Amino acid sequence: MVITSSILKEKYKDYANPLDKIRRETEKGNLIRLNRGIYETEGDTDPCLLASVILSPSYLSFDYALSYYGLIPEKVYTITSASLNVRKNRTYLNRFGRYEYSDIPEQAFSEGLVCLEKEGRSIRMASMEKAVCDSLYKWRKVQSIRDLKILLFEDKRIDEEIFENSDFELMTRLASLYHCRNTDLLIKLIRKEYTHGQRS
Repeated sequence: MVITSSILKEKYKDYANPLDKIRRETEKGNLIRLNRGIYETEGDTDPCLLASVILSPSYLSFDYALSYYGLIPEKVYTITSASLNVRKNRTYLNRFGRYEYSDIPEQAFSEGLVCLEKEGRSIRMASMEKAVCDSLYKWRKVQSIRDLKILLFEDKRIDEEIFENSDFELMTRLASLYHCRNTDLLIKLIRKEYTHGQRS
């Protein structure tokens, strides 16, 4: 269970020094510090469920989501999330792992999300289509459809068969929200080579 320092101070208000009590409980492992003023009480919690608690607002995306959907072959150990108005990339390390956050445009932030349910908890995650768009916003910029295909399917090793099963109507709508070269080229690629999720 996630708990804040303000709740803990109230819980330990009868102690001479509630902050010392929090520190002792942290040293014993009964409280696991996630970020300043935020703790987790269960050591076996799935690390991905804590990402939006460590930095809010945020949702799971980029390599973590691409791996979850099977779009990239690598097993991902860093929990990557899209954030809003952080202005620069942020990284947090705690007992549960490494968490990385990168901003995306505000107009795209709340679109194309799904709810991931685990251990009786839920967390927001990018849909497969949104994860592709988020990643293209973050990756190096390319100048042509040909270069985009090289970036996607050779450099990043996106699984073409899974990609072909995307909801291209949704992906096109989402891509239009980023106003960047890569997502503009993605729209052109979809219109040129894909129709209703299949190659034309």
